Amino acid sequence: MGERWQAKCFSYLGNTILITQMKSENDVSELTDECDRFCRYVHRILGAVVTIGIGQACKNILELAQSYSGAREAVSYRVIYGFSRAINMKEIAPQEMSGPDLTNDTELFNLFKKIRMGSVEEIEEAAKQYVEHMSLTAKSLQQHHIAIMELVSELYRFSINNDLTIEKLSEDMKSLYSSLLELDPTVLLKWLIDVSLSLRETLISARSRSTQSFVSKAKEYVKNNYFNEGLSLDSICEVLGVSSSYFSTIFKKETGSSFIGYLTDFRMEKASRMLIETNEKSYIIAKNVGYTDPNYFSYVFKRKFGVSPSKYRTEHVESEK
Repeated sequence: MGERWQAKCFSYLGNTILITQMKSENDVSELTDECDRFCRYVHRILGAVVTIGIGQACKNILELAQSYSGAREAVSYRVIYGFSRAINMKEIAPQEMSGPDLTNDTELFNLFKKIRMGSVEEIEEAAKQYVEHMSLTAKSLQQHHIAIMELVSELYRFSINNDLTIEKLSEDMKSLYSSLLELDPTVLLKWLIDVSLSLRETLISARSRSTQSFVSKAKEYVKNNYFNEGLSLDSICEVLGVSSSYFSTIFKKETGSSFIGYLTDFRMEKASRMLIETNEKSYIIAKNVGYTDPNYFSYVFKRKFGVSPSKYRTEHVESEK
């Protein structure tokens, strides 16, 4: 991959880092697919499990640290999307790419990580650890107040960076600070758990809307371009600006069918209607639904309906008499 992508490779903190140089940001999708093939190849040949995380494209070298953080975050999503594959942070969570979590607090960083990918139980445990840590480090009432203000600020930052809005963080900041300062640790913990779970649910909903919109766009494109013989997995991914590996995973998850399977079924349904509703010859209908080879069209049609196009037309015409 080094020559193809003008890449530099080195080890850092136990991970292998690959920095590549691309002509445009659109090349990231192609890189993702090539990395995904690499992961599957290594697993097939060596039996090794390799996950590749891909961060955002940088315009200057000062952004590399943020790209590296995004790549590490992407690798964490292997628990959702699978291990032996490449995961592009911008594809899987575009709404979570607007800004990094700037907190240096280990317990709070862990809580944010669990909000993104953890279970309810893991979030509750992370929130408990944070509140316990805050109680231990706050040596005075003033320090406790500062810790509360920092907590609220970090939660606001997390919400804004991920384009989220939840009711518990929408009230007046002054009122929120005042109410939290009066809470005992048990009630504060319950409030933090409630906020964290609300953030988790909002993130899940945002991801779901994103993937559903993504699949809807693909279906709409098929509806408007099924007659184009050049319509393929690669072409639809180019239109949508995503890697074929990610697109295939999401499309299958949302529809239960591969994209090619969906496209073929859509074309066959159109062809079956044309056979019944028009007098066009089979080779014309084949061309009208995106097949330049009428023999291949007949093969696919028979595999779908169990009979040839001509017999399908005859049977339906006779049944209507």
